Amino acid sequence: MEPFPPLLFPLICVSLCMSTLALIFTTFVISVSPVLWIIPAAFIATAAYHAVTFLISSGESSGSARLFSRANLAMAYALTVTWGGAFGVAVAYTVLRQMGKLKETSASRGLWTMVVPCLCSFFEILIMGYISMRTHEERRRIVYAEKWKWRPGFVPSHSKFVKHLI
Repeated sequence: MEPFPPLLFPLICVSLCMSTLALIFTTFVISVSPVLWIIPAAFIATAAYHAVTFLISSGESSGSARLFSRANLAMAYALTVTWGGAFGVAVAYTVLRQMGKLKETSASRGLWTMVVPCLCSFFEILIMGYISMRTHEERRRIVYAEKWKWRPGFVPSHSKFVKHLI
């Protein structure tokens, strides 16, 4: 059975493609500033997150608590924030370059090489945000179902009703 909720697997694939595209176009303009290294760092973290998610999902069934753990959820939100930072940096340097505030390097490319990482980072924010939201919803569903799962022989010690019966 499929361990991912609907649309999550295709979105993970799109996320990998979008972050790879951002990485490729960032390599053209990485010499503009060392601050732009946030995009390759975000790519590495995103690729690692998705690789671990795929590894865990290969051995799990639908509704797996391991696949939708707190650590997985926290990492998804952290990646959303990281891509937000990458987007902010890319936009700032694109605007500064367009205004002529940055000195031109010998490997100067067109403005589009700065715009493409901006767009990819923006779409990656949306994709990772949706993945985070779906992971959170799935985790809440799994925890709620686990809460109401029947456990034979379990007697809650804190229940007043059970104490009166004994």
